[in-house]
Amino acid sequence: MFEGFARQWTPVLPLRRIGSRPQRVAVAGEQLVVWRVAAHRVGVLLDRCPHRSVSLALGSRTTDGDIQCAFHGWRFDASGSCTRIPFNPDLTAGHGRDRRGATALPHRELGGLLWVFTGFDPDTEPQLPETLLDESLIRFTHTETWDAHWTRAMENMLDYPHLPYVHRNTIGRFVRAKQTPDSQLHQEIRDTGFGYDLVPWLDENDPGATLKWYAPNSMVLDTLPAPRMMRIQVYCIPAETDRVRMLLITTRNFARNPAASLAFNRFNTLVLHQDRAVVESSDPVVVPRGAVETSVPTDRATLRFRSWFNRELRDSEVADPRAQRPAER
Repeated sequence: MFEGFARQWTPVLPLRRIGSRPQRVAVAGEQLVVWRVAAHRVGVLLDRCPHRSVSLALGSRTTDGDIQCAFHGWRFDASGSCTRIPFNPDLTAGHGRDRRGATALPHRELGGLLWVFTGFDPDTEPQLPETLLDESLIRFTHTETWDAHWTRAMENMLDYPHLPYVHRNTIGRFVRAKQTPDSQLHQEIRDTGFGYDLVPWLDENDPGATLKWYAPNSMVLDTLPAPRMMRIQVYCIPAETDRVRMLLITTRNFARNPAASLAFNRFNTLVLHQDRAVVESSDPVVVPRGAVETSVPTDRATLRFRSWFNRELRDSEVADPRAQRPAER
């Protein structure tokens, strides 16, 4: 399970998009079902009823917060335990309901997001910027799905040299204004506890924007000097095979009127859309091993991510706990 993205914390959806009605969401090739158990509590199960392997997302939430399968009415709580099996009153909790349970996923509700662990025994917690925990900031959230592998989207978000070309009329215009035919791009990469900081500068100009990589799948771009703060964050969430759910979050501490928010939100969404066609055209679909592609010194940041992915995640997986269920007698 979770091949190529095992044992990682990743956001899945904004919490505001999760209601009492069960919904299906894919993470690293696995289908999950999420629903709101109570006002401040979300349930996350593998989207497969243990009885006949149908989608639990086709079911409904009961009055006590359980999810009820649409096929035979089996009920499961947020821990995955089976709480009712119709027409089988002898199967009490002490006599088989628990071993007939669904599979729950470790999850957290942090920074307005639902986080899921792609495994079953986390030994870490989600790493997220402090801005996602600051409710005084103005926030915009946008999601869309691309036909690309998450690694291609992630390395694109860490790639500074493409700005004056892909984003020539948006965020790249500031680089273009300083660029000459003989310009040289410098990049300093500093290892951090969460990934790395990237500080780029052109020729003898002072560094501008600062970029951060939060392993495994997030980029943070700070575009303004203090005391103003404009932060763009993108999560590249692996969904179905070779599809990536792009989660864009922007936060700022100024221009609080609705008209300004509308303008900023449109601009930042446009910047994201400018990357899509390029990323979706990647071949091979997954970032390659070795020297399949030609690289140059200004690719250091993306090569650092590739090296980490190929070493830590490409061959990762976790065992499917459903394969270990005892046979029915």
